[in-house]
Amino acid sequence: MRPSDLTLVREIRAQLADGSAREAREQTGLSAADFAAALGVSRQAVSYWETGRCVPSAEHALAYARLLRQLGKKAA
Repeated sequence: MRPSDLTLVREIRAQLADGSAREAREQTGLSAADFAAALGVSRQAVSYWETGRCVPSAEHALAYARLLRQLGKKAA
């Protein structure tokens, strides 16, 4: 994992903790279930991350952040 990836992981974990990642995901128009399917995880996993019940692995956090960026750019 590159240093820039580690920075992105830290950033998305902070955004998941403060709720801004969920808000950003909702702005893309995707439900937690749709987002989970795109990431290859369960809806419950996304829900747990977004409510702070657990912290995603570095790989899942990176995938979440990249998907959020990709969808954000399409919406812009």
